[in-house]
Amino acid sequence: MQSFFAKRALTIFWCILLLHCVFQYLELPYVAVTKPMLTPLLIFHLLLHDNNIGYPKGKFIYYVGLILAFFGDVMLILINDTFFLSGMIAFMLMNLLFSFSFLQMNRLSKSSILPVCITLTFLAFIAHAFYQLLEAEMGSYKIPVLVYMVTIAFMVASAVNVAGNMRYRKAAISYLIPGVLVFLVENVLVAANKFHYDRDKDIFVIVMLTYGLAQYLIVKGMQKIYL
Repeated sequence: MQSFFAKRALTIFWCILLLHCVFQYLELPYVAVTKPMLTPLLIFHLLLHDNNIGYPKGKFIYYVGLILAFFGDVMLILINDTFFLSGMIAFMLMNLLFSFSFLQMNRLSKSSILPVCITLTFLAFIAHAFYQLLEAEMGSYKIPVLVYMVTIAFMVASAVNVAGNMRYRKAAISYLIPGVLVFLVENVLVAANKFHYDRDKDIFVIVMLTYGLAQYLIVKGMQKIYL
């Protein structure tokens, strides 16, 4: 049985994700069942291949980040201001923990700081343009959105920094960096849908697909590096 799930946990994840998107599009209440299943399936997949979840430290930090993603998923099932802000905070913490996990793979140094600075500068221009575009519609969310932008920029830059370690470069380029960039796109869509498009169901579906893809890519990257 364990071997069965070890081989098929990610397949089950994609099946649940697609089913969730159908429920989301049809605006069915079953999203409250499917959405909380997604992150636990990814954790379950990793645990089935992991003989020591506490070592190394970076891997354990990543597990904690995934647990926070689960809480964020649950809180965002109900779309209201209180739960949306709580979900934002959970994902902010996830971004930071993912970043710290990535930094354990390759510590910042003089030789690796240039790509990180270039990445942060590029993201700062994008963030400024996006913030200016939606600022008038954000209302009381201006500060939380700004803080969130900082945390996700930190996560993207940290993933780029992993590529500076020759041992992990292939996994970083193939999985971690694409994963965090898809996360960036997903977060842009979430903000645009909440503050500008008034919760369009089509965008909700795209958000969930990009979110699932981002988590999947990062899980695969962590598996390549640690397991």
